[in-house]
Amino acid sequence: MNESQLGAWGEHLVIAELLQRGFYVATPVVDVAGHDVLATIDDLPYQRIQVKTCRQPSQQNGTSGYRFNARSTKGSDFYILCCVFHRSFYVIPTSEMKVTASLTGDGSGSSKLEKYFQAFHMLTNSRKTS
Repeated sequence: MNESQLGAWGEHLVIAELLQRGFYVATPVVDVAGHDVLATIDDLPYQRIQVKTCRQPSQQNGTSGYRFNARSTKGSDFYILCCVFHRSFYVIPTSEMKVTASLTGDGSGSSKLEKYFQAFHMLTNSRKTS
């Protein structure tokens, strides 16, 4: 599986999770720089979501974790990091996202981003102001 296929797999897992949680989801017909998915619930504004996917944790410096590279933190409101092996997600405000992140996949690690494990409520608690 190449990186493009892995990314598509992660996007579909995120979309399925959002739909299961009652969100309305839209995806761009063409590639849009900065976000992969739009999601909303009830009458809230759509949130622009960038999805990053990692298939399985790897060992680095004696610790196991999923490794993510954000490349850019512009054009989205949230990142959803998809940990495929654990079938888990981190919902991180773009303002908190680091260029690189290493996460456990189960919310138990010491990274400051672990608090965003399964934090789908963030998408409804954060209204955009125009």
